Amino acid sequence: MSSKSKSLNSYSKPLTEIPEESFTLPSYMYTDMEIYELEKEKIFYKTWQYVGHKSLFSEPGDYQTLRICDQHIFVIMGDDYKLRAFYNVCQHRAHELLTEGFGNIERAIICPYHAWAFEKSGELRGAPRTENRPSFNKKDFSLKPVKLEMFLDCAFVNLDPNANPLSEIAGDLEDDIKSRVPFFDRLGDPQAGDGTGNATILRRDDLGLTAINAGWKVVVDNYIECYHCEHAHKDFCDMISMDTYKHDTFGLWARQLGEDIKDDNTAYKLKPNDPFKKSAFWFLWPNTTINILPGAEVLNFAIVRPTAIDKCLFEGHSVSASGTFSKGRQDYTANVLMPEDTALCESVQRGLKSKGYDQGPLIVDPSRSGRGEHALHHFHRLVQHAMT
Repeated sequence: MSSKSKSLNSYSKPLTEIPEESFTLPSYMYTDMEIYELEKEKIFYKTWQYVGHKSLFSEPGDYQTLRICDQHIFVIMGDDYKLRAFYNVCQHRAHELLTEGFGNIERAIICPYHAWAFEKSGELRGAPRTENRPSFNKKDFSLKPVKLEMFLDCAFVNLDPNANPLSEIAGDLEDDIKSRVPFFDRLGDPQAGDGTGNATILRRDDLGLTAINAGWKVVVDNYIECYHCEHAHKDFCDMISMDTYKHDTFGLWARQLGEDIKDDNTAYKLKPNDPFKKSAFWFLWPNTTINILPGAEVLNFAIVRPTAIDKCLFEGHSVSASGTFSKGRQDYTANVLMPEDTALCESVQRGLKSKGYDQGPLIVDPSRSGRGEHALHHFHRLVQHAMT
């Protein structure tokens, strides 16, 4: 039986709507190349993918690229101050137009191969020596657009032109975040900090790309449960009490809340007057995370971006409402928390290839506390539904 057929049939152990009776996705779902190719078509080319906060696009020509598996996209601010998204490919001979990352295009988008020039709005401005080609019409060679939506003041793209708007399928997530983040409307405020807006955002290049030798689902699995936290993240749990930690699931998203915070802890010290002494972690299907750690008016947006069946990047942006960032928090995240999680995920990916493992039981508290795996069950059911 091919893996494609297996993905459409029941697993050897049940994964049903009842978390207490369910098991994890089977290991072949994490290791089979045919499954990965199916995921591209059934999940990543049909779902909303995070690109960046609106403060990344303040001037005409500001752009940010994103790779969605095999597809390269860019989002750019037009001369009319309208944000647009396009496939990052020239309509002549398929050369990529913009190098991966971010920047600013002052005039036209110029293909590095044959110097075809495109407007920021996507139209072909000019192409050398095409005057000798009969019936050549520049209007026939505009860049191919990609569906774009501003959600949570961030640009999201979807390769499916018929996709339902995020505001319809996850509008309650936006309401929840805005209700719990009192500084949300001030994020990326250009008047904060030095008054230029330069101090309000840490780009993914500042934060560093975390390359993980594990597939995207392994990383989301790890992110979406804190059953492992007390054993694997002792500093985290010294700062955030697991006794009152909450984890709730909703349609296409989930939320973790830790509101019992200790100032004098082993993760990083908090001062009595530090702002926002709460933690919150939101997950948006299939691979976007939105995060707050205690002690600063900073919201982190990050995406788990697959690069191979057993590799991914965890990358994103941190946006400040005050123009300042907590060095202690940044150091803890970069030097302790992320390395801990990376090691866990990479070990799991290796273990999923073992002939001695297939599916494991989901551990779920009747109270659906933050110590259980009911949100992992929720995620696996979303994968199961998308793939079938």
